[in-house]
Amino acid sequence: MRHDETGQRPTCCPAHPALLTRREALALAAAGTALAASGWQPGASAAPAAAATAAAGPALAGAQAAFLALSQRLTGHDDLDAETAARIHQAMAGRSADFPGQSEHLARLAQDAASPEAVLESAAAAGLRETALAIVAAWYTGTVGSDSSGTVVAYRNALMYRPVSDAMSAPTYCPAGPAWWTREPPPTGVSAPVERPAGHAPTTGTPEEKERPETTPHGEPQGSGHVRAS
Repeated sequence: MRHDETGQRPTCCPAHPALLTRREALALAAAGTALAASGWQPGASAAPAAAATAAAGPALAGAQAAFLALSQRLTGHDDLDAETAARIHQAMAGRSADFPGQSEHLARLAQDAASPEAVLESAAAAGLRETALAIVAAWYTGTVGSDSSGTVVAYRNALMYRPVSDAMSAPTYCPAGPAWWTREPPPTGVSAPVERPAGHAPTTGTPEEKERPETTPHGEPQGSGHVRAS
């Protein structure tokens, strides 16, 4: 099969999947040479990684499931995202080698807790209050750690955006089409103010002067009945 000077198939000839152009053949040859020089073998590096992942899979999945249940008890939200929970668990474990054990301990404490406050009380008694609060902070801010090495685990799904999600979206996210802000805002659930009849006019704060009885030149009220001695 002939090719033109650019190495492309002539447009008059139908393409065949088994035929390569000169350019494609040279690219494949270069790639094969580079792989051979590196000593790479098909499946050589993927097999150990896959085996390690498969071996740690059940234990890791169980720990992350327990962490999700713990997060639900701590935050009071039953609809937390499992993928976000896995990210938080992985990020916190990467920052502290003690976190996996602390998380398991907190998960056991949270099983019998009836409210987030009860979980925090149990965590405080076990000396794990700060760890519990760090988990809550990660869910609400979407970030694990507040220093320069912090890890972003969620943005739009951070819990801090939920209280206003009916009227506002996460920053940089458009909740609707153009000019969405011109629409009527959603109801707030607050009743309208009730008009009450007006009462007495407010005073100015200055006491009103009262009429005083007339006095005699000697300073005694008239008609007081007081008789001076002559």
